[in-house]
Amino acid sequence: MASESLYQTHQPIYDVVVIGGGPIGLSAAYEVAKAGKSVAVLEKNNFFNQAGSSGDLVRMFRTMYTEPYMARLAHEAMGMWDALERDCGDSLRLMSGLLNFGDPDYGEGGPEGTLKGPIKNLKDLEMAFKEYNKDEIEERYPFINLPETWQGLYAPDNGCINVQQLCRSLYRLAQDYGAHTHQYVSVTKIVPLQEDGRQLWEVFGTKHGSNDISFTAEKIVIACGAYVNHVVYPSFDFHLNLDIWEMVATYFSMNAGPRGTIFRSMWFQFANNNAHDRSQLFYGFPALPWGPLNVARIAVDAATNRINDPKKRKNSVINAVDIEDTREFVQKHVSGVDSTVPAFSLSCLQTNVFDNMFVLDFIPEEYLKGGAKDSVAIFTAGWAMKFVPLLGIALKDMVLHGDSKYKRKEFSILRKNQEGTQSIISPGPVPDEDPVVMDRMNLRATTKGPQTQAGGSSMRAMVSVA
Repeated sequence: MASESLYQTHQPIYDVVVIGGGPIGLSAAYEVAKAGKSVAVLEKNNFFNQAGSSGDLVRMFRTMYTEPYMARLAHEAMGMWDALERDCGDSLRLMSGLLNFGDPDYGEGGPEGTLKGPIKNLKDLEMAFKEYNKDEIEERYPFINLPETWQGLYAPDNGCINVQQLCRSLYRLAQDYGAHTHQYVSVTKIVPLQEDGRQLWEVFGTKHGSNDISFTAEKIVIACGAYVNHVVYPSFDFHLNLDIWEMVATYFSMNAGPRGTIFRSMWFQFANNNAHDRSQLFYGFPALPWGPLNVARIAVDAATNRINDPKKRKNSVINAVDIEDTREFVQKHVSGVDSTVPAFSLSCLQTNVFDNMFVLDFIPEEYLKGGAKDSVAIFTAGWAMKFVPLLGIALKDMVLHGDSKYKRKEFSILRKNQEGTQSIISPGPVPDEDPVVMDRMNLRATTKGPQTQAGGSSMRAMVSVA
């Protein structure tokens, strides 16, 4: 352990230190502070930055899931969003609904499940929905040239998340309840500490890249998304096998009238890869009240650039192939949207593991180097924005009460695929060459269909817990 005399130590000893100041970390800090406990949030960049997965204007809040347990979690999260909006005194969502449409025979394996799979879950949860044929879809939305056999599924209990308002509201609420927030703190290592008979953690890092700093806490939450291995490996000598997508978001100008273009809700297209093995999973949003006028986000739900460490990100380049895939889709299948060139584009880091699901668990005891069991909670991976309030509650319950009903076996850090060939934890540092990418390349050479989205989804597999 580094000498404490070299570090500026912040007192008092916190009940919880949260590493990562994005929506999940801020939600955890908000819940811990609201419970009356002391908490500090450490963010390596400035808050509300573009370096992770939350720098854009909008994300989906959706309840249409193929997996029954995810549908139940999304249904339960609806009330948590309502409670969060009441506490911050502002609306954080535009509940416009969601239209899923496309090939009704699209199989399992995509990142958003299947087109028809959510119907049973919607019925079981007594949630409203309506089915459309191809003509009804084109009548209600500005889509054109859809195959005759395509179908649609619309559900009203879905909406657009105002990401920037969400982050700022959580930040303000966490501070109002007593949380301490620290930006430009890059955590380098967490180390177990014994003090007056108490089992604690010392969090070492740098401030503004040079000034040494440390924090002390009883419990730790690691919620730094794609950057998780920058903390996990130096602290516990293992890394998570991450498949990080550099996802491209493109915004296109729409006809402002006369006979203007309107997307009445969010939408998602389900279709198999094209003849060039490029993903045909596309999604979009309506023009946003908090965004530019007559501009809508339309993008491919895939990523050509896939890495295992944020250090490998193409910081100055947005993938032109992903932009062109989307532009061609708009040109062929969307009326009243200018496909000449996007109004603007950006990228974010979408973190995944082998099955596209969350990692929500404690660091296993054998890696804690003498630290207290169940004292370091971790969250990363998966499409999590729609679950921000629920995950904040889950992480709070884990570090304050030792468990959470949301810490499911499907989210275990120790899970493997059914064959036992893929896992989340591996010893040592992140490898220079990403083995996940190599496995995916080999898989594409021998397999066809939605399991092999080019630059798209990983195969969603059944999992077992070691």
